Formats: sequence, structure tokens, C-alpha cells
Amino acid sequence: MKSFLWLILVPFLTFSASGQASEFYVVDIGPNREEPWQVLKYDENGQNPEVFIDTELSKPQDIVFMEDEGTVLVSNLRSGRITRYNSETGTYINNFASGIGQPTRMKVGSDNLLYVLQWGGNGRVWRYDLAGNFIDEFTSVGVSQSIGMDWDSQGNLYVASFDARHVRKFDSNGNDLGLFVTSNLLGPTNIWFDSSGDLLVTDWSGRAIRRFDSSGTFESNFVLGLNEPEGVDFLSNGDFLVGNGGTSSVRQYDENGNYVKDFIPSGLGGLVKPNAVRIRKLSNFEINPGLNDAWYNPATSGQGFLVSVFPEIQQLFLAWFTFDIERPPEDVTAMLGDPGHRWLTAQGPYDGDTANLTIFVTEGGVFDSAEPPTSTDPAGDGTMTLEFSGCTEGLVNYEITSLGISGEIPIQRIVQDNVPLCEALTDP
Repeated sequence: MKSFLWLILVPFLTFSASGQASEFYVVDIGPNREEPWQVLKYDENGQNPEVFIDTELSKPQDIVFMEDEGTVLVSNLRSGRITRYNSETGTYINNFASGIGQPTRMKVGSDNLLYVLQWGGNGRVWRYDLAGNFIDEFTSVGVSQSIGMDWDSQGNLYVASFDARHVRKFDSNGNDLGLFVTSNLLGPTNIWFDSSGDLLVTDWSGRAIRRFDSSGTFESNFVLGLNEPEGVDFLSNGDFLVGNGGTSSVRQYDENGNYVKDFIPSGLGGLVKPNAVRIRKLSNFEINPGLNDAWYNPATSGQGFLVSVFPEIQQLFLAWFTFDIERPPEDVTAMLGDPGHRWLTAQGPYDGDTANLTIFVTEGGVFDSAEPPTSTDPAGDGTMTLEFSGCTEGLVNYEITSLGISGEIPIQRIVQDNVPLCEALTDP
């Protein structure tokens, strides 16, 4: 019998680039990095631009939304301040923090503190609580012109130096572990770790994104042909956006570094020099066990998904029942009825409203066989992103590696029995 092949055939609908309702924000550092400075806002398709913030800015660098407080923060290199604004209107409120040595990137860590990089000053990473109170100088040594940071899976912090052309590593307590990347960089900015543990570095001066392995060894040029790349954020389907200052645009690439399109076209809304890109999801829904149910797309009844959420380990398991690409031979159909049904499974972690899963193919078993049991051999065969916009609707975005196919499937519950539980867990 032929090897297992699957395909969901659905009428594809139009969705936003992020798979759900989102807004996109770009910090524009202006022509020649001088005024006018602004933060621009775009809709979920990178269109309908508007000026979100244009007051109390001084060479702005980064933007972070504080959703629980209804505010948004912008770091300002020239004034040494982090300014605070209303997250809906962009109206200036006050200074979140001041007296910083030219702040650049900001990120909220797993300890729920805001980590702030300094281009100048003593070059150390400073931490603040989310009310704006200074906590400490987290790192033991300074990094000159620091402008990119991320954590690995062990909680170690990495900081990129633009002028020194390297990436330095610190442990989870901020102790210096030495230089991690020392070659193949001309002027690094943003850095991030991918799911395989490799470090990606946006090289502003080198007009590229470089890939380094988990030991800091150069592996490859992940993306070439950029021009002043700076500012990165990630779509739920695995694609990412990067500001391309030389063309006054924001480009979209897939998870393999292939160019997709100019998500925000050149100069749209007056964009000149993007140096920070931020995706803001409009849903605050969080995955919970109330989603445990059978889900499907009514347009392809007879196919669907069984979802199981395990909150203790923050994992989601999914069984996908569908059909083979081709109908089985007639003799097999006559013998077994219609054995065209095929199953896949997927599992992985979830965070907020999104689960990032690995698709598994399991082969080798024999149903109801009198022969000794045959061991099965599950193997990863693709990726899936599962997003829920609420207790009754979701979106599956999948890619099956062996077939080279991908697509999006809107889903809803088959029955409504667990909806009250989901709603109770969503809003206790």
C-alpha cells in the first residue's frame, strides 16, 4: 500500500498576515536619523497608515506595549528617557524613566521586569519594574553601543554591540560569560534565537541577517540583499518582519529566510527610516482546557481536529483527521470500505492565544493483525500554528514538509458543550 499522504482541500479565505486581528507599529527615526521623528501605526495588512505618536520623541529607538496598564513605552536615545503614552490614543502621559545612557532596545523578561540597553553610559543592562522604578544594573560589565538582546532556552542573556561588532553572553544572574560571536559582523542590531537554538543577527552595516550556531560559530547568511536592516518582530505563522531603512519599507520573510513581500511598501504613511517594528495582537484571549473539543471547518465536513490542552505543562496536543490526496485503488476500497481517511498528530507549547506545534506522521502499525504487533515510528513532518480568537473560533496554519504544501483553515467547534467552561476560565 502506498505511503501516507494528506491534504485538506478547503476554500481559502483572506486573513491578516498574523492570522488574527493585529496592528503594526513602526518607530521612524527620520531622515538621516534626525527630525521629524514619529511612531506610525498600520492595520493588519500593513495599510491605512496613521501617525500614532509624534510628541516628546528624541531619536526614538524601540516601543513596548504594557497591555495591563493601557500604556506604551518608547525609548529615546538623545534625551535618555523612556516616555509613556496611552496605548490607544498615543497621547503623552509622562516619563517612565530618565537619566539613562542613551536607551535603545527594551524587553520584558520572564521575571516581569523591563530590560533596557544603553548605547552610551556605562553600557550595562538596566532593569525596571513595570511601574518605572529602577531595580538594578543587571549585567556585570558594559557593552558599548548595545542595541540587540535576547535570551536562550537556558535563560542566558545575549547583547549585541554595534561598534565592537560582537555579541556578549551573560548568565541568568547577569554575570559575564565572555564574547559569544566575534566574527562575520559589521554592525549588528537586533538578535534572536530560533526554535533550533541558532542565533540570528541583523547586521545593519553588512546589509544581511547572519546565522550562528549554539556555540557562536558562523553558519550562513540567512538573508542577503537588505539595506540598513533594523527592527524585527514575528508573525504567528513563522514569518518575520524586518525594517529596511535603505528603502523606507518593512519586509516580510518566511521562517527559512525567503523574501515574501514588502509588507509595508516604501514610504507608506511618510515612513523614512524604520528602526523598530512591533506587532500588537488585539486579542487578549488565552488558551485553556475549555477548548478541549472536536473542531472543524463546515466547508469540509468529515474532516477536523481533536484538541487537548494540558495547562500543567503548557502543552497542546491535536489529532487531525482528514483524507488521502488520492483515492485508494478500487480493490482496496472494496475490501475495506473507504480507507481514504488519514490521521496526523501535532503537539507543542502554547502561549497566550497561540500554540506552535510539530506535525507528526506515525507509520508502521497494523490494525487488528494476528501477526506480532509492529512497532510504530512517529516522525516530525511539518509545523502547525493554532490560534484561537475566542472560545468558539480559531485558525490553523500548517505546512507539511514531505508534500511541500501549506495553507490556512478556519475552524469552529462541532458541539458547544465546553463553551461555558472556556468562558469561565477566560474571565474567572
